[in-house]
Amino acid sequence: MDEEMGVINAGESRGVEAPGTLESDIPGKPPPLNVCRLRNLAIASIICGCSCIGILALIYAVKANEKQKAHSQNAAIHWARKSQFMSCLSIGVWLSILILTPLLLVLLSYLISQAE
Repeated sequence: MDEEMGVINAGESRGVEAPGTLESDIPGKPPPLNVCRLRNLAIASIICGCSCIGILALIYAVKANEKQKAHSQNAAIHWARKSQFMSCLSIGVWLSILILTPLLLVLLSYLISQAE
C-alpha cells in the first residue's frame, strides 16, 4: 500500500498543471498563435482548394510567423486572421466549383434537350 502511495506522490510532484490554469485563460493577454497550424491549413488549402488563394494564405501565414518572432503580437494576429480567412475561402471556392460544375452540366443538357 505504501508503494502505491509513493507512485501517486511521485506523479503529483512532477508539476502537472491543474485543468483550467492555462496562460490563455489570463484576461487581457491574447492567446499564443499556433503558426504551425496556420501554415498547415494554408498548405492544405493549396492542395485541396483553389491554389492561387491558398498561396496567398501561405504568404500571410509566413508573415504572421515573422511578426510573432519580432514580438509584434497585434500584427501577428492580424496576419493570422487574414491567412485563416484566405485558407477557408480557398477551400470554399473549390468546393463550390466541385458542386456547381455537375449541376450546371445537368442544367445545360436539360436545356439542350428541351430546345430540340
